[in-house]
Amino acid sequence: MSPDSIAAAQKQNQAITTFSKTLPYNDMGDACSYGIIMNLQKAPYDKAEVRWALALSLDLQNVAINSMSGQIKAGALALPDTQITEKSFYGPLLQWMKDLKLSDGYQPFDANFANGMVEKLTAMGTDASTLPSGDAALSAFGQGWWKNDPAEAEKLLGSVGIKKGSDGFYALPDGKTWNIEFVIPSDWNKVMQRVGFSIADSWTKAGFKVNTRQVDNGEFTNVGNTNSALDTMVNWSSSCIFNDNYLNSWRSITPDNVLPADSNKQLSGNLNRITDPKMFELVKKAQTLPQDSPEFAQLGQDGMKILTENMYYINMMNISTTIPTNTAYWTNFPKADNAYAVPYTWWSSFKKILVNIKPTK
Repeated sequence: MSPDSIAAAQKQNQAITTFSKTLPYNDMGDACSYGIIMNLQKAPYDKAEVRWALALSLDLQNVAINSMSGQIKAGALALPDTQITEKSFYGPLLQWMKDLKLSDGYQPFDANFANGMVEKLTAMGTDASTLPSGDAALSAFGQGWWKNDPAEAEKLLGSVGIKKGSDGFYALPDGKTWNIEFVIPSDWNKVMQRVGFSIADSWTKAGFKVNTRQVDNGEFTNVGNTNSALDTMVNWSSSCIFNDNYLNSWRSITPDNVLPADSNKQLSGNLNRITDPKMFELVKKAQTLPQDSPEFAQLGQDGMKILTENMYYINMMNISTTIPTNTAYWTNFPKADNAYAVPYTWWSSFKKILVNIKPTK
């Protein structure tokens, strides 16, 4: 359910509760995250400057507030920021993100993202008692994201010949208006649909001409798997890493899973369309190593650096599992203060929930 739908339901029934009593109210431990897939083999998305410009043109705080009432946890790396991945990736690479510089020397990381979220929500009238602060804010809203800096984005685009026309929208080097085809779910996934519309709004305000196209589940999958159908899309299926074995997500990053930019054939993996030989070699080597070895962990961090510094995938936020429960008839659902299982009805953990809930009478 969307956050505002949950709030409306709670006004009618006090037995309806969310996972947490404080913002962002929902569990953020899903194995996947929401992000933007681009056809990296198709101009202009084949240029790192363009991909970084799209990321820096996203006002993720406003996207979060407009689509999810601010109930998100940001993740700057190409995977969700969970209790597991924080130890393996986000913690070890935090200083690296802070020190990261683009080709022009610009440092894009915003370590103040979480505090900025608290400030914005406070200014909107959010009850202060529901807002975390300090380290708790970092745990709730994420350790940081990329700066919202349309001026730097314009500078990067200008370096590759993409400049704003007289209409205020970006034009490609040939002078034609750059029309971004952006695919999002229709109402079969209302939460991601709203996230998609908010992204398009943010890009439009920054000067991009965006054609936002809602599609059904079948076409959504087809676009994600077919080069000729993909320009950009909001997606969740290419960033899934639940444990330290990052190969569950990266195993398909191989030359065999690269097709021409205009191919009509279905991809069997590598949905991010990565063609970087460094990633191919890294994934190949990682598959020969014990998954509990220091070298395996180091390769994972090295690979994450490659994905991030090239912005091969614009990761945005953990999937916020907005699942309310109703304790009118059953109690002891997993909650933040009683997290005996992850609270998802579609994972095998639901078996554990099923034998632990208790009737009220």
